[in-house]
Amino acid sequence: MDGALKKYILLITYTVLLFFSFKNLHLIFGFLNNVLFLLNPFIYGFILAYLINWPFSFFNTKIKELKLFKNRDKLSKIVSLILSYIIFFCLVSFIIIIIVPQLIMSTQSLVNNSSHYFKFFEETYRSILLKFNFFNWNLSNAIENFLANQSYTVPHSIFTKAFSFVKDFTLIIYNFTIGIVASIYFLFNKEKLILQMKKLLFVSLNEKYYRFLKYIIGLSHEYFGRFIIGKIIDSVIIGFLCFIGTTLLNIPYAILISTVIGITNIIPFFGPFLGAIPSIMILFVISPVKSITFSIFILILQQIDGNIIGPRILGKSIGISGMFIMFSVVIGGGIFGVPGMLLGVPVFAVIYTVASKLINNRYENLKK
Repeated sequence: MDGALKKYILLITYTVLLFFSFKNLHLIFGFLNNVLFLLNPFIYGFILAYLINWPFSFFNTKIKELKLFKNRDKLSKIVSLILSYIIFFCLVSFIIIIIVPQLIMSTQSLVNNSSHYFKFFEETYRSILLKFNFFNWNLSNAIENFLANQSYTVPHSIFTKAFSFVKDFTLIIYNFTIGIVASIYFLFNKEKLILQMKKLLFVSLNEKYYRFLKYIIGLSHEYFGRFIIGKIIDSVIIGFLCFIGTTLLNIPYAILISTVIGITNIIPFFGPFLGAIPSIMILFVISPVKSITFSIFILILQQIDGNIIGPRILGKSIGISGMFIMFSVVIGGGIFGVPGMLLGVPVFAVIYTVASKLINNRYENLKK
């Protein structure tokens, strides 16, 4: 077949495929959603394996250095896996047994006492308005009307919500169980799997693109690992310090507020605000004085985190300025929600580093 004719046939084929792809985007996205739904357990397993890989690699290296099992790589891997998963399940058990019941109790107490808090807030609100001769608005009536309107809609949907909760919870347990099994397989055979992936990329790409893709994967592993693990450790420390501080200051619902602060602290830049603002609003309804005290405390805590704790844990793991961090969080959050706010920073860091290297290389070549 003539070379020019072959090119035209390929061009027409690609054009037709592209046309039908755009015309049936809803079918394509539906198919991809179904595939992702089926792959969810393995995606969870990969994420779990990626996180547990850090203690697993640490234990495996130390066991090999101690030469406890000479020429027994499999045995050292098994021991490292057991130790890593013991730590993981201990943390999960601690959260389920200790923290979750306290969170439920705090939430129930907050809901049960909400009418009392609103009444106290209204009395304080009225006294301030009367003192300064401002217009007095009946806040309690507005709140009562809102709750009354909600009370009619909630009973009708309670069965649907309960069924949906049971279904989602069962699906989570299923995905989590399969994910644990998959993560064990990934970790135990990671050298073999990595070698197979390298071979696949090597035979699929030419040497230039293979080396470039290998560089990007290594860079991504470095940035993602350091940033995500570092942020988790940093957030756990901040949550713990927040609990100590709020307990000493006698702030209501200390464990609930500290958990919110710790979880939202994982999100770069905006995380401290996302956790602090609703907590301050809740405390303001309960006690304006406590809300002011908490605001001062959280401001001091965030300064300690930003200038002392964070830099020591994260170091220079990202290598981009605060402006680019804010940009990546906003763009990532706008496209992918909360996961995008967290993962946007290392993704942008990889893009920024690769783009900088390409631009600098191109600039140096043009100078010659």
